[in-house]
Amino acid sequence: MKASTITMHGRPNRLLGLLLVLGLAGCSDFLSTTPKGDLSSGNFFTTPEHALQATNATYSMLREWEVHVFAWIGATDIASDDATKGSTPGDAGSGYLGDLEDLTFDAANLAFTQTWSGYYQGVYRANVAIQGIPRVAMDTVLQARLIGENKFLRAYYYFFLVRAYGGVPLITRPLAPSEFGQPRASESEVYDQIEQDLVDAIAVLPRTYAAADLGRVTRGAAQGLLAQVHLYQREYANALEQADSVIAGGYLLHADYGALFTQAGENSSESVFEVQAATTPGAGCQPTEGCSNIQYSEVQGVRGTPNLGWGFNTPSPSLEAEYEPGDPRLQATILYPWEMIPDGSGSVVYLNNTMANNRYNEKSFISAATPGGTFNSGKNLRRLRYADVLLIAAEAAYQTSAPATAQTYLNQVRARARGTQTTTLGFTPERLSDAIATTVLGLPPGGSRVFVRYATPASAAHAAGLRGLATRCCSPDTAPPVRVDTLDLIQSVNGTSVVTPGDYFAALPASVGTPVTLEVLHMRRDSAAAPLVAQLDTITITTAALLPNVTATGQALLDAIWRERRVELAMEQHRLFDIRRQDGVSPGRAALLMAAHGRTWETRHVLYPIPAGEVQIAGLTQNPGY
Repeated sequence: MKASTITMHGRPNRLLGLLLVLGLAGCSDFLSTTPKGDLSSGNFFTTPEHALQATNATYSMLREWEVHVFAWIGATDIASDDATKGSTPGDAGSGYLGDLEDLTFDAANLAFTQTWSGYYQGVYRANVAIQGIPRVAMDTVLQARLIGENKFLRAYYYFFLVRAYGGVPLITRPLAPSEFGQPRASESEVYDQIEQDLVDAIAVLPRTYAAADLGRVTRGAAQGLLAQVHLYQREYANALEQADSVIAGGYLLHADYGALFTQAGENSSESVFEVQAATTPGAGCQPTEGCSNIQYSEVQGVRGTPNLGWGFNTPSPSLEAEYEPGDPRLQATILYPWEMIPDGSGSVVYLNNTMANNRYNEKSFISAATPGGTFNSGKNLRRLRYADVLLIAAEAAYQTSAPATAQTYLNQVRARARGTQTTTLGFTPERLSDAIATTVLGLPPGGSRVFVRYATPASAAHAAGLRGLATRCCSPDTAPPVRVDTLDLIQSVNGTSVVTPGDYFAALPASVGTPVTLEVLHMRRDSAAAPLVAQLDTITITTAALLPNVTATGQALLDAIWRERRVELAMEQHRLFDIRRQDGVSPGRAALLMAAHGRTWETRHVLYPIPAGEVQIAGLTQNPGY
């Protein structure tokens, strides 16, 4: 690619000095970004505390809007087949997230300006720390570790940039004003720097930290990220080597997939790298103002009732249909209307008629105790999980002619997903809210609260679940209207009464091929004006294996690994880059996937455009097709 130049102008005063950059990370507390004292380039990097503050400043960029919030979600999930834009049709539409959803974006799209700016700010902060920390007289082990943390973070920031934009300006030290114009490096040069940074980090980072430093990057995080980097470049032997190092490092899959994404599941045995966040007292507090929260969950939160956020990045029908029958991960990933949010409050998600797609990313939910619009979610952002490492290892093993090893790693992920269950009747039961059961449906207290909805019904007769909206629920003054069009409530399994989903699973036979008799209360409404009609039926369904072990070889095994990546990592902002990478292995795959999603994939979509401002002001050569 022709070399050209860049001016580092994405945000005003980005390079004006250490006071701006490092004043955001003054406290030794890892999460705090509260300023402490007056700092400048003249008096900084003179104490060990300064080295720690500089490192914390590099971490704090991970919680910024430009790095891990709005535009980034658009460029990773919304531009893929996993999600639709969400919110109301016109909100963040033309020129922003709407064009990412439709794949009609151009170089003027705000998402590219924002991510380019944010990720280069992260690179800059890492460069300042890497250059300055060696000047500090301090414990040499701690000094090396802090430099290693910054090298990991620099590699992390560049890994997004190179996958998003291809060859980008490669800057590894703070620049003097006369040096602000920098050429685009080649992709291979950027990857070489990323790999070197991660190799350096691996050599000095610890396996674990004390509780006060929980969340800092570990050796396992650097090995896991390096495995991702190698996989993306199709360097499969190297990817497998690094993934195997992580696998040998003591990580474990969390027993409960759903609980993994709650605040109680933060920094679990499965966490390889996650962005730390904490709720800050008071509303309207943002990371740049000295706070430790992140807006990641807020922008994806339920829009309407309960009011938890803005309703962007809504799971797509294509994603919903990808799950195998009964896969518990479907319910842990997609938060549906009439479902209770998983915080134990009993709050029910109501249908929002202003939104085109009433599904939400359940992995990013926030509690009803944290109202939307406060910028104050303290929920951590999972960036690299042990399950991802296992799937990297599975794919790399497949590509290095070790199908048995690939099957082993793949089936570990599937075994965790099914948990203690071995069979399914083809659906996942949900718990019906008591308020809807009694107030809307008039059901007696203490009866069944086990209802089902079919994402991909075998027939129209099986298209059950809460739909549509007439009878008012709970309070006519405060709650939106609710109309139940179709609902199936399971009353008993083989004669055993069930009240909760737990009762249902306990009553389900463990043997595959066993006939199961269900007593089901079918509730139907033929039209909006018609009454709700309830009919008690008895039906028999034969048990099938729930997420059975994969025994396939050849292309079928690779397809199974790729499918597993999609459902296991859904709505975790990996999908778009997976599509691009897989298209390089199987040309035409991206077009087929996006066509099934109702979008047209073009050759130019293998990279995003360089932001128009960088092209116009700095004279950078634009990526092909833009």
